[in-house]
Amino acid sequence: MTARQVDWETTSTKPSWFLGSGATAAEKAFAYAAGAFGVAVLLWTVRDLSWPWWKYLLGMIVVFDIAGGVVANGLNAVKRFYHGPLPLPPTRLNRVMHHEIGFAACHVQPVLVGLVFGGPWWWGPLWYAWALAAVVLVARVPLYLARPAGLFALLAGIMIAPLVAAPPGFAWLPVALLAKLAVAHAVPEEPYGRSARRA
Repeated sequence: MTARQVDWETTSTKPSWFLGSGATAAEKAFAYAAGAFGVAVLLWTVRDLSWPWWKYLLGMIVVFDIAGGVVANGLNAVKRFYHGPLPLPPTRLNRVMHHEIGFAACHVQPVLVGLVFGGPWWWGPLWYAWALAAVVLVARVPLYLARPAGLFALLAGIMIAPLVAAPPGFAWLPVALLAKLAVAHAVPEEPYGRSARRA
């Protein structure tokens, strides 16, 4: 088996909460493309709704962050940023955001979407709590069970989300949020260097 090159080395470029530390042009392209794809799908889905302009803007911001974040949180640059030493001044806010549970707790998008775009009052709190509980589970199980725990939380969300009434245009949000936080973000993984090869 060929040894894979693991690269924890941060770069001189300014670290980013979205793109991590030392993201390559290809990594950035995947993350931005995912965000743009999400925005396009949202706009197509709600094309017959008569939202005011600010709802379209808010919806696009939410979907770009979550859809783009599903891919961005899987980047080696982001794994390096969040699962390595904190590459920023150790302020209280930076320490909270750098912690997997603190990072997940800041993702209040389901509550915001539920309040602004309609749906049952409990939809937002349900999926916010679900995602946060999933991240806590991933962070607390033994390391070798982290990925299966995250995938189980995602699978449960995939199966339950279609059964629950959602705000128009946002039925996808619970699954994408779980993919972003419980699988792509919370599961610790080694960041590979650009020269790493498959076994």
